[in-house]
Amino acid sequence: MNKTINKINVLIIAVIAVAAAFMTSCKNDPVDFAAPTVTFTEGDQTVNINTAVSVSGVVYAEGELKHVIIKKKIISSGTVTTLEELTKFDIDTIYNFKVDFTDAEVTESFSIEVEATDKNDKTVSKTATITVNQPIATRDVSLQMYCALDSEWDSGTYGSATVGRNWSHNEATTGGADTIALIDFWYYYSDVTKALRPIIMSPDKLPSGYVFHNSEILTGAKSTKFKVLTTDEAAPFSDWASVTDDTDILPLSDLITDTEADYLEVGKIVAFKLEDGTLGVFKVNTIQGTYNANDYITIDIKIADGNTVVK
Repeated sequence: MNKTINKINVLIIAVIAVAAAFMTSCKNDPVDFAAPTVTFTEGDQTVNINTAVSVSGVVYAEGELKHVIIKKKIISSGTVTTLEELTKFDIDTIYNFKVDFTDAEVTESFSIEVEATDKNDKTVSKTATITVNQPIATRDVSLQMYCALDSEWDSGTYGSATVGRNWSHNEATTGGADTIALIDFWYYYSDVTKALRPIIMSPDKLPSGYVFHNSEILTGAKSTKFKVLTTDEAAPFSDWASVTDDTDILPLSDLITDTEADYLEVGKIVAFKLEDGTLGVFKVNTIQGTYNANDYITIDIKIADGNTVVK
């Protein structure tokens, strides 16, 4: 009898030991959490050179975060710089990140890599690319346009910002689509309400109160937008010869919305945007006469047409 009891006791003890071992083993086994995630709220962006930019987002881990590292890589050279490296977090499972770059730091394209590792050593990384538009070189173009008249069909009232020549209405219509595609401006001298002033206009528009070329608009004429610059806006262009790229034109892009450049005078500077998005500025060089035959305007143009990239 005692032997039977002892066997039972031994069996019970063995079962308890096995159960305890099994429970301890289960308790020590790590939970198989999913890998961390990286989500950008400010990720891939395209910006102009010398424009401040931020990259931000959130890292999340179902288990606890162990390690987060943020790196910047210059795309042209491959140079990598560590911006942040963390092993301690205010909240074990979440890290909100944001890295800011001043305008002086944004000079060429780069990427930001965020790598996160959790307590189970599962690692994930995600990259955002900041594409930096480099300055586009400007070309110097000179253009002379003659004043449009009610009955004048043969003077060079139309002009091209890209090739620097003018056409009369007859020449433009005879030349057809290939010629009209080159035309960006046309010129007239307003005397409406006795406010005498020269005006350069988009070739797809006609002024109210006037009849030019039987009120005909060139078939397929392009749309050009203008912004007559204030004194402050024109300041970067005061040394005209030193303007060699579109760095100072780009910030004006969203302001260039008018269909005409009105109240022109010698020395005035006007920013313009062609239909294809090409930017430029022109300076009024000469205004000869008013609204009579053979009266004209000459402008000096800086056009950023994408032919050369300035490093």
